[in-house]
Amino acid sequence: MPKIIVLEDPLTVAEHVELGVAYERRGELDLARREYEAALRKDKKYFQARVNLGNVYLAKKEHDKAREEYLRALELQPGDPEATNNLSWAAIYTGEGIDEAMGRMEGVVSAPGGRKATLLDTLGVLRMRAGRPEAAEEAFSLAEKLCREADSVPREGAQGGSPCPVEVRREIGLHLKELRKKFPSPVPPPALIK
Repeated sequence: MPKIIVLEDPLTVAEHVELGVAYERRGELDLARREYEAALRKDKKYFQARVNLGNVYLAKKEHDKAREEYLRALELQPGDPEATNNLSWAAIYTGEGIDEAMGRMEGVVSAPGGRKATLLDTLGVLRMRAGRPEAAEEAFSLAEKLCREADSVPREGAQGGSPCPVEVRREIGLHLKELRKKFPSPVPPPALIK
């Protein structure tokens, strides 16, 4: 008589997420998705698995699925900066829900600890997409200022890496350039000679 073997998943939720992150770093998005889904089968309320699954969908340009996962993550941790930021990028890529995303990001950057260059950069892009160039310029300028300030302060016990990495500075610069190209400053009228 054949025996029935019941296999149990030996990995914990956190181990599935760690494995998913490893796959994601190697560009193996389908394997990463599988691991995040396995984590969520064990615990539907595991926040990081929701965010990471959204990230996989975003990378695969499955924006509606990404948006859904980020919204589920925000149900678990309302106002979370990472989930809000990534939800905002889903809106930026599709052009849908820009005003809603902008409202969420404004809430995040105005919360304690929310003044971070990456978050302000995202807010600037949202404002640019919403046709608010002055407000976008303000967000980008503050992001640049935070980078300069963070890099000028010596950090005790810091282990390499800038608080404002080169990639972040580059992104802010690219977004500022895009803003100025899309919304050129009006030419001031000529001065009157008396």
